[in-house]
Amino acid sequence: MSGGILVASNRGPVGFVEEGGKLVPQRGSGGLVTALTDVVNEAGGTWIAAAMSDEDRRRIEGAPGGRIEVVLDDAKYRLRLLAFEEETYERYYNTVSNRLLWFLHHYLWDVPRWPRFGTPSRVSWEAYRSVNLAFADALAEEAGEETTALVQDYHLSLVPAALRARAPETRVAYFHHCPFAGPGYMRLVPTWLREEMLDGLLGADLIGFQSARWAEDFLFSARMLSDAEIDLDRRTVAWKGRETKVGVYPITVDPEPLREHAASDVVAAKRRDLEAWRGDRKLLLRVDRAELSKNILRGFLAFEDLLQRHPEWRERVVFLAHLTPSRTDLPEYRTYTQQCMDVATRINDEQSTRSWTPIRVDASDDLDQVLAAYGLYDVLLVNPVFDGMNLVAKEGPLLNDGEGVLVLSRNAGAIEVLDRWALPVDPVDIAGTADALHAALEMPQEERRERARGLRRTVEARSPADWIGEQLRDLTG
Repeated sequence: MSGGILVASNRGPVGFVEEGGKLVPQRGSGGLVTALTDVVNEAGGTWIAAAMSDEDRRRIEGAPGGRIEVVLDDAKYRLRLLAFEEETYERYYNTVSNRLLWFLHHYLWDVPRWPRFGTPSRVSWEAYRSVNLAFADALAEEAGEETTALVQDYHLSLVPAALRARAPETRVAYFHHCPFAGPGYMRLVPTWLREEMLDGLLGADLIGFQSARWAEDFLFSARMLSDAEIDLDRRTVAWKGRETKVGVYPITVDPEPLREHAASDVVAAKRRDLEAWRGDRKLLLRVDRAELSKNILRGFLAFEDLLQRHPEWRERVVFLAHLTPSRTDLPEYRTYTQQCMDVATRINDEQSTRSWTPIRVDASDDLDQVLAAYGLYDVLLVNPVFDGMNLVAKEGPLLNDGEGVLVLSRNAGAIEVLDRWALPVDPVDIAGTADALHAALEMPQEERRERARGLRRTVEARSPADWIGEQLRDLTG
């Protein structure tokens, strides 16, 4: 019984790869991993996650309950990795989490045709439930007196209630990292699934969201539970004799590791290459996973509209689209990525001159180049259809040296904290996005400077430690 702080997430802070015949740990990236790991270590707790790879599963062979300790970069990780049957995990992760719930919360369904909740959907939901119950079992086994469990994201939406049934004294906080579907969309979900999901979440003492908008969508959706009492002003839900708090905790980035990495020799070399490619032209940048919610296709079309309506920008601006491959095992993602590439190719074919190709697509997973591009852009386009937060909108302004302008979707969670300093756009308004790109490119230097400084100050005002600290205070307060 370890007690303290427990974290549960689908993917853990450390994974394993084979190098030279040995299993070598590799740390996950980002300030969130650091913040949560620090909290777990200080409290003497454990991080519970799924064994994601064959190497992970080999590493826990013979380890009781999958419990291991890893020391990496002077940090100690107490882990419990849970191994699942391949078909069960596939149904839980790809069929339910990535196709059903992700599409639900990002409003991505092709409603006239999909989804279709038939018998296979019920079988897949049973797999999702079984994985969630396994996480709840592991959390309960690790829990002691005064234990706090921090459950992360939509993969584990049934865990709070299941853990409540197994370890009722445990304080449970659940954080939802992506948007939450409002009641209009939620009504498309079969009643049995919707009610089980909402009931699962309401097992938590505290449910956190990236923005007030997503918190409100959850509260309005919870109204569909016939006996739930919703207090919109206090952001509470009374359900089954308990009260659940709902809070807003905008996640942020850790500036120092980003800046240290951006100052490295390898990033400097990438930057010189990008500067040579750009020449004296303006640089428009986007950095995204090749993911349906990121709205890449309309971003290309908006750039095309800019060139057509403002031909003075032809040969004076280049568009670097850094698209990291994502969920390539799902056909919807492969099709969408190819469509984006086809549109970029068509625009290049129609607009290019002998000395200028307007769009460059980089489909590599090259963080060094991303950091180099952050330092150079004149305009950063972040136009997701829906996004829980979008950390690119915060990373870019932290590292940019050129007083670049942020063009930001009104449906990104980041808009609530960055709207004063960004140029907001409606994500499906291609002409409006082109107008914003034009305004950003021709913006007077003093206004650019003021907006860039405002963005940096806003991002630096909160740390990942603040993000988790605020949740812990609200959980115990």
